[in-house]
Amino acid sequence: MDGDCDATFSDSVSLGDSDVRVFRCDWGWCVKRGGAAGRSRYLDEAFELALGRKLDGGSTRVLVELLDRELTARRAATGRTASATVPLPDQPRTRLEELPGAD
Repeated sequence: MDGDCDATFSDSVSLGDSDVRVFRCDWGWCVKRGGAAGRSRYLDEAFELALGRKLDGGSTRVLVELLDRELTARRAATGRTASATVPLPDQPRTRLEELPGAD
C-alpha cells in the first residue's frame, strides 16, 4: 500500500539517477520519487508531478514500457486484453451517386 491505495500494479523504474516507484490505483496513478509524489488519473501527469518537470524522450520511453508491463500483468490476471468501444462521431454520409466515377 505504498501508493496510498490498494495498488493493482506496482513497479520500479530508473530515470537518470532516480529510482521511481509507480502504483496503479482504482482512481488513477501514483508516482513516487524520493519524498516527492504525483497523483493523477493520467500516468504522464503523475510522472511530471513527481519529477517536477515535463517528460523528455527518455522518460516517455520508460513510461510506455511501464504501460506495456501493466497491460501484460492485467491480461495475465484477467485472461483478457484491455479494450473499449469508441463511438464514431456523426458525420454526413456521402451518397454513392456523388462519388467520382460512380454510375
